[in-house]
Amino acid sequence: MSFLERHPEKPLLANRRLRAVIGVVVLALLAVPFVTTDALTGLILTGLVFVMLGVSWNLLAGYAGQISLGHAAFFGMGAFVAAWLTTPSAAGFPASIQLPILVAVVVGGVAAALIALIIGPIIFRLSGHYFAIGTLALAAVIELVMLDQRSLTGGSTGYYVQGDLAINDFVGHGDVMFLLTLVATVLTIAVTYRIVRGAGGLGMKAIHDDEEAASSLGVNPLKYKMYAFVVSSFFAGLAGGLYGHYTLYINPESTLAVTWTIDSLVIVILGGMGTFAGPILGSALFLLLDTGLAAIVGSVATTIEGTLIILFIIFLPQGLYGLAEDYLITDVGRGGASAAPKSSDATPGTDPDVVSDED
Repeated sequence: MSFLERHPEKPLLANRRLRAVIGVVVLALLAVPFVTTDALTGLILTGLVFVMLGVSWNLLAGYAGQISLGHAAFFGMGAFVAAWLTTPSAAGFPASIQLPILVAVVVGGVAAALIALIIGPIIFRLSGHYFAIGTLALAAVIELVMLDQRSLTGGSTGYYVQGDLAINDFVGHGDVMFLLTLVATVLTIAVTYRIVRGAGGLGMKAIHDDEEAASSLGVNPLKYKMYAFVVSSFFAGLAGGLYGHYTLYINPESTLAVTWTIDSLVIVILGGMGTFAGPILGSALFLLLDTGLAAIVGSVATTIEGTLIILFIIFLPQGLYGLAEDYLITDVGRGGASAAPKSSDATPGTDPDVVSDED
């Protein structure tokens, strides 16, 4: 008997056993800042940020089929806009625009979404590899501009962000930011899940599988590309604002670094692109690899990590979700249980949580 049973008329999330596991994980995460060290709390918060980045990037790339290499730009701009609103004096803005951290972080996400809304119709004139290169170039231009504007960003030295959400001596600023990031992560997952299982998700899957065929059937490709792009950018900006106000320091070279995009891509590849649970599983594995290998083998950790990722791509192209689907999930038909199909054979019509990679 498998760990989970999936019925054709119900989503996998309807499984009570899976819901129980999710509940236990969330409760355990709620306790993290109160039962662990500050270093471990910061590490797990980084993992939550990875989940937000992975889930949001997967919405655009895995479901809508638009491989963006500019995700770091929206993460960084969300962080900077939020920082400008909580620490306006450091960027030369009047103190009258100062906002509470929570409001500023949300505005940072909205600002990232507005940037996507403005540049989307232009950048989506490109497709395929050209779109990927275009988004990478856009991110590089934004980073260079922000580096050059020392009065706004502090240049290469960056600047410290004001913020103190400490409740008392026991619950400090970092603890509150961790809990806010956890809430934002759950919100990101929930909203993305609703989108994927709704009409918007069907439109994204249609243009992912065959854009020309979808267009001939009345699906507007630009509409669903923009939908995915704007939502994805909002959550990336939200993650940036939260991370910046946890570390209380931002720097164009690190906050807007392309490594945030690479990390998002690797997380989705490890977990399973075009699968809903993939980025969550991939974030956990990536965090373990990134920190565990560094502690064990030191300077050669990056080389080993890269080798493991290549092996994943070759031998587990569907990622951890594909592995879990093969061994832990059984599809139950109306006539009884049947063996679970492999992720590579899944289509949007047979499994709402998986997007086919056959183009």
